Amino acid sequence: MKTKYLLIIFLALVTISIVFVTATPRWKTNPCPINSDTNIVFYGETGFGGVGTLSRSWVIHFLNWWEQQNPSINYVELDSGDIKSDCNLNDYPNIKVYIQPGGDAYKMQNKLDSAGRTAITNYINSGKGYLGVCAGFYYTANDYYWQGKYYNWPEMLDYYPATVEGSITDIADYEGNPDHKLTPLSNGFNAIYYGGPTIGWRDTQGPAPGETLATFSEISGDLPAIIKYNGNALLTSVHLEAFENDGIDGLSTTDRVENYKLLANLLNEVSGTNFNVPPYTNPPVCGNNQKEVGEVCDGTDLGGQTCQTQGFDDGTLSCLSDCLGFDTSACITLPKQCNDNIDNDGDNLTDYPADLGCDSPLDEDETDYTGPVELLSDSFEDGNLVGWSLSGTGTPWTASTDTAYEGSWSARAKKTGVSQDSFMEISIPDSCSNTLKFEYYRKLVGLDVADDFEVQYLDSSWISVEHLGSGSENNANFLFKSFTIPNTATKVRFKCECGAVSEKCYIDNVKITCE
Repeated sequence: MKTKYLLIIFLALVTISIVFVTATPRWKTNPCPINSDTNIVFYGETGFGGVGTLSRSWVIHFLNWWEQQNPSINYVELDSGDIKSDCNLNDYPNIKVYIQPGGDAYKMQNKLDSAGRTAITNYINSGKGYLGVCAGFYYTANDYYWQGKYYNWPEMLDYYPATVEGSITDIADYEGNPDHKLTPLSNGFNAIYYGGPTIGWRDTQGPAPGETLATFSEISGDLPAIIKYNGNALLTSVHLEAFENDGIDGLSTTDRVENYKLLANLLNEVSGTNFNVPPYTNPPVCGNNQKEVGEVCDGTDLGGQTCQTQGFDDGTLSCLSDCLGFDTSACITLPKQCNDNIDNDGDNLTDYPADLGCDSPLDEDETDYTGPVELLSDSFEDGNLVGWSLSGTGTPWTASTDTAYEGSWSARAKKTGVSQDSFMEISIPDSCSNTLKFEYYRKLVGLDVADDFEVQYLDSSWISVEHLGSGSENNANFLFKSFTIPNTATKVRFKCECGAVSEKCYIDNVKITCE
């Protein structure tokens, strides 16, 4: 009998071992959790994946609430492997909304890397709904300032074409006390602010690209808190998905439910869905000259829209009587130079195709292309920085004979001070209908990981063309740099931040040409 029992135990153990060995773990098979009826997905990987545990919890609270309002909602949580390789989001046409929650933008771009970046941007570019919340908003942008320090990580989505900044310490300092706060918005709602980005506060300049749906009411400047961009992207600095007593205080149940309704309605708007949303406790009133949630405009309040933003050349835009759309009947489309029967450039040739300066009847400029035109050039050989504006808390840039690429002079920033930025900027002449080429020579001496060098151009906001802080570009010789920038750029600037007396940034032979 004893032998029989031992045999039975042995066979059972063998069976369990076979099952254990032959069962393929999830990390090896990489199954995609998305089903054919999945219509909302969100990135939920925490830890070094970038999503905050609170933010993940709040998104789940919100989606569970919305699912109760409309049982047809079927959401799925994705990890980095799902987004990068396991799932191709565009293979699931029923997905209408992708959510990138709050957390840590650096960790997001690091974990999702280039594969995740490609997958997400391909999804957004397909025109489907996208929500970026707080850190998800930072991650969606080109680059950002965090607590006054500039960052431009390589795998940011670069979908929202602006530099953003936070935390807004005038409301709540993310690294201070309080680190979050319930704050009023211009649309009448109260939402949790927890370090999210905005534009036009201290280190960036507005206006913000896209349509600003709500601004922060308790601070001046009409700083955007909620933005709709390109029709399908919803970007929120505030946490409309926050859940009361889940890691925060100050948020009431009433505020939370109204914020849920707002967020659900906005997601319906950017994703083209019609999932059920309960009515607001205080619904919008059409005719009070105040654009409220659910209204496109209201009387004289056009939400900052004009005939030009609607695609026309001139005229007067007005609001329809139902507040659900614009009346463009008084907007004007002017004939383009290449289709207006006028010899605009005086070369005795008129319009397309007769005038060689016209690419098509829609071309707005008859002027013949004559090749690159130099708009700005400075080799600093006059021994000064006339024409340049100097700013920042660090020791200012100066003209120097220490070293030069050509001639005797260059621009130099030396020992600006630890964490003390020194800027040198100049305006670009506004006379180019083509792209601009921005060129210069630079030499960095002694910069280490604590130092910073950056070159930017201004196009509504400051956009970086190169940003170095590792010391890896220190060189005994001048290095040539050349970048193509848009003709809408109005300024360029150089920034140097270094603390030691032996650390220096040199710039020479700055040129901007109209191509």
